[in-house]
Amino acid sequence: MIERTLKMEAIPSFVAWFYALVARKSPFMRDMHQRIADEVCAKISSGRILDIGTGPGYVLFKIAKKAPGLEIHGIDLSKGMVDLARKGARRSGLIGRVRFEVANAGALPFPDGHFDLVMSTFSLHHWSEPEKYFQEIYRVLKDNGQLYIYEFQKDIPEDVKEGIRKKYGWLLAHVFIMIARIHAFATKDEAESFVRGLQAGFSKRGVREESGVLRLELVK
Repeated sequence: MIERTLKMEAIPSFVAWFYALVARKSPFMRDMHQRIADEVCAKISSGRILDIGTGPGYVLFKIAKKAPGLEIHGIDLSKGMVDLARKGARRSGLIGRVRFEVANAGALPFPDGHFDLVMSTFSLHHWSEPEKYFQEIYRVLKDNGQLYIYEFQKDIPEDVKEGIRKKYGWLLAHVFIMIARIHAFATKDEAESFVRGLQAGFSKRGVREESGVLRLELVK
């Protein structure tokens, strides 16, 4: 059983603006959001997707611009985050294209078999009842629908750390590695054991690692 690294599940509204500012200004996070958007859009260009723990919505804005055929939904427990995401959608001209609402992943406000793809970015380590949440995700996915969950890796290889230092400089690399250490979900081996042990009936389960980030991949 992987222990939650952070006990706080919903980021308080007064912290949300600071998180959003850091995520918007950080070159590493901007590149990471673009990479995730590219990976999602390479997998799906039409249909419905859901982002759990969407935060200020930055990844979804990139996806919406890259794949106009998608119906995109984002949920977050933090009202402050959802307010920021809605404001961002207005500024980006994406009102109606990307929908945000306050909701709990343990009681998703969507019918069975509704989504082609569900995703979550750096949110799983906050989840208070992961088994329950995975059951809910399984419920709202269509048959053969996919789940992508991105989390920081505990055991970032030294060559990856060195590559980050070369690309972003020592200071930004140090900040990233420190944040990754605080927020890290699991080692790759621990993540693989975690997905194998889930009770939800996913037919395929796997974990990939790249640049200090794990991608948990599951298929209904």
